[in-house]
This record gives sequence, structure tokens and C-alpha cells, in this order.
Amino acid sequence: MDKLKVCLHKKGAHTLERTSNGAWILDSKPITLDQAIKELVEAVSDLGYWCQVAKDVLDKEDFNAVQEAYEYKEEV
Repeated sequence: MDKLKVCLHKKGAHTLERTSNGAWILDSKPITLDQAIKELVEAVSDLGYWCQVAKDVLDKEDFNAVQEAYEYKEEV
């Protein structure tokens, strides 16, 4: 499993990480998968954070595709 590090940029939680063995860590403290999912959902539920979270998680090509889709939706 690939390591993952996401800067959440939200109050009460700053950095969410997944280790190569699948363990989740929030601000240097181990958490469960369910807690990790809740943290991600809270971060992306506020549109002010979705862009940074997506940029941290996705590769450049996928992130650009998300940006294009989002911009198209705003224009419609």
C-alpha cells in the first residue's frame, strides 16, 4: 500500500497520514479507518478545503481533470 499524507487545513486536525502498512495517523496519533474517513469527509465538506485535499491526494493529471469538471459545473 502506498503511503499517503494529506494536509487537512481544518480546525482540530492538520495532517492525516496512511502508512505503507495501512495504519492511519492524525497529527501523530494512531486512529481507525472510520475516524480517517470522517476526517476526510469533514475536510472536503467545506468547499474551501476540497481543492487542497484533492491536490494532496490525486496525481497531477487526475487533479487537473477534477479542476476542469468543477470549473465546467460552475459555468453551467
